[in-house]
Amino acid sequence: MRWTRIATACAAAALAALCIGASAPPTSTAINGPLPPPPTTPEQFIASLQSSWDALKSYQATITAREYLNGKIQDRVYVIKVQKPTSVRLDIVGGDGKGSAAVWQGGDRVNGHQGGFLSMIHLNVNIHAKIATSMRGRTIADAPFGSALDHIKSTKWKSTQVTVSGDRSSWTGEAEDPSQNNGVTKEVMTLAANGLPAEVTEFEGDQTVRHETYSDIQLNVDFPASTWQI
Repeated sequence: MRWTRIATACAAAALAALCIGASAPPTSTAINGPLPPPPTTPEQFIASLQSSWDALKSYQATITAREYLNGKIQDRVYVIKVQKPTSVRLDIVGGDGKGSAAVWQGGDRVNGHQGGFLSMIHLNVNIHAKIATSMRGRTIADAPFGSALDHIKSTKWKSTQVTVSGDRSSWTGEAEDPSQNNGVTKEVMTLAANGLPAEVTEFEGDQTVRHETYSDIQLNVDFPASTWQI
């Protein structure tokens, strides 16, 4: 009887340990093997972001955003859900527009609803419609990490440099023609140890016009089909 009780206790402990391991969130070490050292050149920075993005199938994150335009400030907290190739959902969970949600699956149309008493009204609008963008005109298609990668690869930069602090690497680019970059003269993007963005700041001259941080990142999430329905 004593040995039976011990065996039962051991089995229960093993099962508990297995369950704890199964429910643990993804760690920053494991998009694809051990973490490399932080990139130290612009070329390495882009390659690191490219590699980390290519390794993802899907992700979820919290975006804390502040934008400035014509003396006004827009603060928002989003939850973003992304599934390749082009499924993106944004829910505004704090700040201006709280309760609004939008889904984009490629193309130039966005499905969604506003917050508050208008939440029951389903909308299907152009991706660039004022109701579907941030104060500075950013669209849902601009929100994923892959779009940030495409942006720094496709924009013409007068100069770029990388600085390293601990396990984080920050890229700074000065736009060759700000008029082709939404008026932004300088951008700074910081990669976390996993090679994905942790922070982005944009400037017009010395003035900050956009700042975003990314937190609560979950990698390769199995989203139910209902995620993309509004």
